[in-house]
Amino acid sequence: MDTWKQLIFEANQAFQAGDWQDAEHQYLVAVSRINHLYAEYTNNEQVMMAWLASYHNLSELYGRQGKADAQLSNIMIPYHQLRNRLITQADNKPIYAAILHGLKLSCKELYLFQKSQLQGSKCIDMNALAPVIH
Repeated sequence: MDTWKQLIFEANQAFQAGDWQDAEHQYLVAVSRINHLYAEYTNNEQVMMAWLASYHNLSELYGRQGKADAQLSNIMIPYHQLRNRLITQADNKPIYAAILHGLKLSCKELYLFQKSQLQGSKCIDMNALAPVIH
């Protein structure tokens, strides 16, 4: 886990500096590392959240670069896996709440992605979608 933390730290520094290529490389290595840990410790909440954060960081990077397909892919990978775990592991109470929380975070990321795509398309007046208070 310490190796993953160091990789994420370095990737985040590169991201903040706008060094997209180095950030992508570090995030991809971090994702690879955490995937191995997640496969071994699937019921460890800390590992699961680190796994989710890795994909979300990579998704954010691709979003900043305008790579919508890669961004969406890195949102949907954890979404699908967590959704499937929710269905198949409903009786696993210790990790169930963490799975729900992770799924909620993934849904939020998906919502923000869809919203940004709609805003970018200029086909829809986002002001028209604002809630009306009566």
